[in-house]
Amino acid sequence: MSEETDVIALLNEVAEFVEIDDYMKDEHLAEVLGLIVKLISQPDIPASAAIPLVIRLEAMSAKFAMQASYYTNVNKGDRPRKNLYYSIVEATRRLVDALKYTTKV
Repeated sequence: MSEETDVIALLNEVAEFVEIDDYMKDEHLAEVLGLIVKLISQPDIPASAAIPLVIRLEAMSAKFAMQASYYTNVNKGDRPRKNLYYSIVEATRRLVDALKYTTKV
């Protein structure tokens, strides 16, 4: 895969992130999507920067988990929103795991 193809793929992902942000209208989700884009483009971050990022992402992941639960148990009519929250919880937790690993190496 060429570098040009990588850039196009990243731009497509960003466009989809914009659509997700427009649909969800959640400032914390927008922040996480922005962080994901930054980490894709510059994945080499120092351990000292990873530690506060881990804490912030863990807190947002907890918020998203509670919102996913809300859309599962209370407001059952918005299935796409619920599914997006569950997806971002999983993605955020995996990202946190990777960032934790960078602090130990």
